Amino acid sequence: MAYEEERELALTACRAMAAQGLGTGIGGHVSIRIPGKELYWTNRLSKTFEEMQLDDIVLLDFEGRSADPEVIVSPGIDFHHGIYKLRPDVNAIVHTHGFWITAQAALGREPRVLHNMATYFKGRTAIAPDDEIASIAPSLKDGDVAIIIPWHGSITLGKDIAEAAALHHTLDYVARLDVTAPADAPEMPEEHAEAVRVLLAKADYLNLTWGLLQRKAARAFDGTFTTPLVAP
Repeated sequence: MAYEEERELALTACRAMAAQGLGTGIGGHVSIRIPGKELYWTNRLSKTFEEMQLDDIVLLDFEGRSADPEVIVSPGIDFHHGIYKLRPDVNAIVHTHGFWITAQAALGREPRVLHNMATYFKGRTAIAPDDEIASIAPSLKDGDVAIIIPWHGSITLGKDIAEAAALHHTLDYVARLDVTAPADAPEMPEEHAEAVRVLLAKADYLNLTWGLLQRKAARAFDGTFTTPLVAP
């Protein structure tokens, strides 16, 4: 089958999210755009990230249709091709209902900058007005890397799956900090935050994190199932 490299990467991302405890329930989805085509790989609805196998990664067009009429994907899949149509710079998307990410979504705001890694999301996080599929993609502005869907979950975007998955892992971490920190915890000053952004880019943090996520996914997968290494 064509585009197998992207398909394998989508599967790895599903297992990486599972290893992080972000795939214990039905409903999360990963996608990777096929370069130069109105097509993308994504996962079936019927299994959790923990259960994913290569056959569960299916090809859709930009109307959410599969060549196989037996394929069932999430009813919410439309926001993927909606984002791809609006943002040609986005080539991969991760969406989960992770516990801390969903707690952050209940607050209906981007994470406070209580840690260096939260600088990725400062001013670059869209807040969807609701979880109606038609309203999610249009909530994005140029440069946004995440979407908070109130009372639902979150989405991260990237130029590739390395970026989208690493940002999702990072969002999960900073969401936990935000949700559990005191309401009056002081945020990082903007001038400090800008310096941190430069340092993180220089360190190639997101690509290093993707490498870590791949190693964890490989360690957690026993041949049939990915056991979370992090408690959900």
